[in-house]
Amino acid sequence: MKNKKIIISIIVLGVIALALIGLVIFGIVKGGNFSFLEKTSTIYEQSFENITNIEVDVASYDVKIEESTSDDILVQITGSEKNKGKIQVEQTKENLNITQEQSIICIGLCLYKEEITIYVPENYTFTYNHTSSSGNLEVNTNLLNAQITSTSGDIKTKEIKNGSISSTSGNIDIEKGENLKVESTSGDIKINYVEDLTLNATSGNVVIEEIENQVNASTTSGDITINKLDIKEDSSLSATSGNIKVKLANKLFIDATTNSGNINIDNSNTNPILKINTTSGDIKAK
Repeated sequence: MKNKKIIISIIVLGVIALALIGLVIFGIVKGGNFSFLEKTSTIYEQSFENITNIEVDVASYDVKIEESTSDDILVQITGSEKNKGKIQVEQTKENLNITQEQSIICIGLCLYKEEITIYVPENYTFTYNHTSSSGNLEVNTNLLNAQITSTSGDIKTKEIKNGSISSTSGNIDIEKGENLKVESTSGDIKINYVEDLTLNATSGNVVIEEIENQVNASTTSGDITINKLDIKEDSSLSATSGNIKVKLANKLFIDATTNSGNINIDNSNTNPILKINTTSGDIKAK
């Protein structure tokens, strides 16, 4: 019996050893990084002039855009010195492109933080295109036009005049927008103020503090809450499974239907028209 236990233990240890060897080989093949107590360091820092368009396409870096008192744009990248060659920054005329070759597999104690910080002058006007596989985006300046796509990571923005935001998995937080299109597969959406909004969410709650002109929003699974609705044009709200709650700031005609749920509305026979529909969920608009 004792020998049997020893044999089993040897087999288990052998399997673990093979798994670790396989992980190491996989990391080497895929460009992995072995890091033991390696700390964060600045691996890139460069200033740029006359930029009107910034494009970022990264796999795993967090990205921040901050305002500064400088007249130039400054790009600062932190991470591991071993990964310095895996990210490129290039200016082509008025375009600034930041790209990452691939996701970085880290084996060991990886204490460094991979982050791209873009410092722009105050009240600087530029367009921004962002694609990320895994990493958060935080924008603390105003964007003229923005196209943002994220597979996995939270998105937080200040003001976007015109743009679209798409997230597969992650929360979306927008302070202000003029004309926005927002899509989310999994994650909550929070918008402080928007004039015109088109929104489609598969799973997650939607909370909007104020809408001023028009909204067309739908969710498959999740609640829609609008704390101040002041629309001027016909709009629509729909939820397959979830409640819809709206606080009205102006008189309008509400066309509300539900298959399973309660309806509690203040209706006025005047334009604009707001259509509200739920398959399973309550409707409240007052």
